[in-house]
Amino acid sequence: MDGKVAVVTGAARGVGRAVAERLAGAGAHTVCADLDLDVLEEVTGGIVARGGAAEAHRCDVSDPRDVDRLIAAAEAHGGPHALVSNAAIQYERTIEDTPPDDWDRVLGVNLKGVYLCARAAIPCMRRLGGGSIVNMASVNGFWVEPQLGAYCAAKGGVINLTRSIALDFGKDGIRCNCICPGYIDTGMAQRYFEVQPDPEKARADAARMHALGRIGRPEELAAMALFLCSDESSFCTAQPFIVDGGLSAGVAAR
Repeated sequence: MDGKVAVVTGAARGVGRAVAERLAGAGAHTVCADLDLDVLEEVTGGIVARGGAAEAHRCDVSDPRDVDRLIAAAEAHGGPHALVSNAAIQYERTIEDTPPDDWDRVLGVNLKGVYLCARAAIPCMRRLGGGSIVNMASVNGFWVEPQLGAYCAAKGGVINLTRSIALDFGKDGIRCNCICPGYIDTGMAQRYFEVQPDPEKARADAARMHALGRIGRPEELAAMALFLCSDESSFCTAQPFIVDGGLSAGVAAR
């Protein structure tokens, strides 16, 4: 990633933070975005202290004006060559219990945000002769779990939006793939466990569902993101890359 500019949304915590740190460690100038600017600045400050290049921008990915400003910041550095649309929110309710405003917010961040970031980045990437867009989907884009109707609908949309971007803009040298994680040890997963009747049991049960018998780590997704952002994946596009410890293969025997 030497000499390249990468944009990472949702970079203050969890998977987004791990991705930003990994890309910066591989030589990218990393333009980091999140709503929590204070925490984000701590992340970018740590990257810089370790010799990397990073900057922090407050951004609501559901707001096209914020997204345009974010991509303009990357363009000012000669990019973006890569975009990782990671920002997302989780919402634990059935659709019967989901007010329309909440539905719009979940889809606004988790699906519309992916569209807005790609829409803003594509003209810049075309001028550069190409680029790589990596969207964060989920195994919940293929199959669902209870009380995650809005979240699962959005992640399913991300998978097909990824394919659409790849087919429409491959002629411009723009690749688009998505990552579909299983359970990853982040605050988002922990919040899901905490709304269950027995959070400790829910966490243990989730680990046992994976063929590897454990929940994934953010840095394991960051490794896949680096591969997809880099030229190492130059013939990969329109694909969901499943990084789920075997969760989607079936219920593991224990």
